[in-house]
Amino acid sequence: MRNTLLVTSVLGAALVAMLPEGTARAQAPSDGPLKVRASTGTDQLPVTGVGVGITTCAAGPVLATLTTGGDGTATQAFPNGCYQAQVTSVPSGCELASIAYVQVDVAPGAIPVASFQFRCA
Repeated sequence: MRNTLLVTSVLGAALVAMLPEGTARAQAPSDGPLKVRASTGTDQLPVTGVGVGITTCAAGPVLATLTTGGDGTATQAFPNGCYQAQVTSVPSGCELASIAYVQVDVAPGAIPVASFQFRCA
């Protein structure tokens, strides 16, 4: 029985080690959610189809582009750290009514929100 458990444990560890890098990292405890929210001014109605590029605060390539859904939000996990969210596309009939970028910190136990305001016809 012990030999079976030992062999099963070793095989399981080997399989986890063989997973592609993104697969293992996406489930790492140091990852946390980053949420983007797009809404209209005072009504706070959700804005669908807003594209937001995510980079680190140190600049560099765009790590991901999130697109808001029907509830005006999009969420993705990132490793803990400082990120910049910048509006990259605005749906037809809308214009950005706030600044185009927001800096947020992904940290354990928190869900940072990058909020953007729009005026839509």
